Amino acid sequence: MQWQLDTRCKTILELLISREDYISVQEIGKILNISKRSVYYDLNKINDWLNMQRVTEIQIERNRGIYLTSITRQKIRGLISDTHQSHFYTLSPRERTGLMICSLLGSSKPIYIEQLCQICDISRNTAFNDLKDVRKKLERYRLQLLFEPHVGYKIEGPLIKQRALFLYYFQPLIDLITNKHISNMRYLPFYDEIQVNEYLTKLKTIESELGTAYVEGMLLSLATLVFVISNRDDCIEFDEIGIEEVSSTREFQVVSQFLSELSLQERIYVAIHLLGSRVQVPTVKPQSIDTINLARNLVLDFQRLACVVFEDSDQLVNLLAQHLNMSIYRYRYGIQIGNPLMSEIQSSYPDLFDITRKVCKGLRQTLGVPIPESEVAYITMHFGGFLNKRNYGSSKCRVLIVCPNGISTANMLRGEIESLHPDIEISAMVPVKEVESYCPKSDFIITTVDMKAPIPVIRVSPVISEEDRIRILSRVAQKISTNIHNNITLERIFRIVKEYVHPQNHSKLRNDLLRAFENAPLHIPRPASSIRLKDVVIPSRIQFKNSARDWKEAIIEASRPLLDEKVIEPQYIEAMILNIEKYGPYIVIAPKLALGHALPQDGVNSLGLSLLCLKEPVSFFYIPVHIIFILAPIDKSSHLGMMKDMMELFAEEENINHLLAMKDPGCVLKFIEENIKKENLVLDED
Repeated sequence: MQWQLDTRCKTILELLISREDYISVQEIGKILNISKRSVYYDLNKINDWLNMQRVTEIQIERNRGIYLTSITRQKIRGLISDTHQSHFYTLSPRERTGLMICSLLGSSKPIYIEQLCQICDISRNTAFNDLKDVRKKLERYRLQLLFEPHVGYKIEGPLIKQRALFLYYFQPLIDLITNKHISNMRYLPFYDEIQVNEYLTKLKTIESELGTAYVEGMLLSLATLVFVISNRDDCIEFDEIGIEEVSSTREFQVVSQFLSELSLQERIYVAIHLLGSRVQVPTVKPQSIDTINLARNLVLDFQRLACVVFEDSDQLVNLLAQHLNMSIYRYRYGIQIGNPLMSEIQSSYPDLFDITRKVCKGLRQTLGVPIPESEVAYITMHFGGFLNKRNYGSSKCRVLIVCPNGISTANMLRGEIESLHPDIEISAMVPVKEVESYCPKSDFIITTVDMKAPIPVIRVSPVISEEDRIRILSRVAQKISTNIHNNITLERIFRIVKEYVHPQNHSKLRNDLLRAFENAPLHIPRPASSIRLKDVVIPSRIQFKNSARDWKEAIIEASRPLLDEKVIEPQYIEAMILNIEKYGPYIVIAPKLALGHALPQDGVNSLGLSLLCLKEPVSFFYIPVHIIFILAPIDKSSHLGMMKDMMELFAEEENINHLLAMKDPGCVLKFIEENIKKENLVLDED
């Protein structure tokens, strides 16, 4: 079934093809009067549609926005003119799955297959296939999809978990519901527009009474859940929440005033959601989960998947454990805290965000509850701050960071700021009320809010922009009287030189400049487009062999092309072997596949990747491996796009088997290019 573009998606496409320069997501949102979240949501639908039309997907360049080439604009213009205006919207498989889960969780009685067909406007065969996916997703969270003849389908499991999952899957449906893209909304068992709007009005009154503002979409989600609660006979029970403490809060008192029809337990439940979005959930039991161990596993998994090592990993583990202590109850209850920086993090750090999402799968499996994207974004900020963190000896320019948005935001800022110049030293990270005592020890302040202070203040965005960087570097230059050439950036050099180079060689040009100026006193910003797997896999570094005597020989043989081309030194191979002997088969990252790597300082001359395919498997501590990649990283972040591509490509064992069947490097390159998207705006694994 071919699905049609709705009117708003067509409007966005028409806007894009009318522009001959860059346009930002924020600008699109302002023109159409919709949120950035809605723009990202629509761009994903547009990219799905473009894929079916075999047209290049829309990409977002960091700090610049979206740009379509004249060829792409021409293709899209032709497609739009050939497409008849549709007054209906055909749901994607992912949307159907979410709709089925919410219908099953939000219904007061079992649901027949015919009802699911009506809701999603699909055939019985399609519905049965979708239910297989529904069952798999529910099993991830230890919930069961049960079927009884002549009765229908229902979900069984802890009620708290059911509600958390309902809120998780309802969030992506908000645009579908508010824009009336579901053709048979009258069949939805969890949503009645009139009654939900009545509850929404009450919740907005509660919001006003409390003098606060909740994250976008939260009140509609909660209003819909209250509607579901009012139509079901089951009632929530608490064994770990401090009921007396919740009952004494202003939130509970206002909820009781405006939602008096709910039972005491349900009023407490609603109050917990309103409380939990701002402060820690009141509890009467100590945390039963070892958050230190949970945080340590997160860090270990990230280091393994991103091929990095955090020198100060204990500090990162402690910060993550503190964050998890505050967040675990929010996960369990499905409380939506939101993250105002989520869209910016997804667009500015797409590779880092996607790797963090993969890492959070372990967190989801341990807790048995979904991890919202807003939470993935917060954890991304923790990792990002420590990826960029540098330890320079004596620094000459002392910077005070003032950030009211919490530790993770401050750490992300710290990493970004420290990476700008080796003479920057962060004197402290403090809230606004503590600024005065730190001013004598600092040269200037970098903050995310408006404020006055006795020393210079630079206000920046939480995810700093190119303009922010220039202002910071200018202030540093004034302070330490740096030579003017330190204000030259590789990005500026690239922008000048690329005009004289064919576009297909731009990626190679950028990489060559990075290598050429590796030790020069220039600020090297993160490239707008990260280095992808296809950029570094070249025919001369791809080998096919029958077998290897043991894993050591396999590592040596896989590394040979990089060694011959002086990408690495012999000691780099020795370092990889020593690490495997010390830590075991940690480099096995997928069935049949290993990714060997060590640290940049162990003997890396330039960024590189090699590949060895073995017909017969070699044993890595009793784990059979056919494919060995060798990564030579030049720092902690340049290769993250490659790692993201590798995880995407080899998430399915079928792709590994396809690769093993090949005997020609050219086929491998073509396979990689055809199976990896350059950039995913949102990659929803649930």
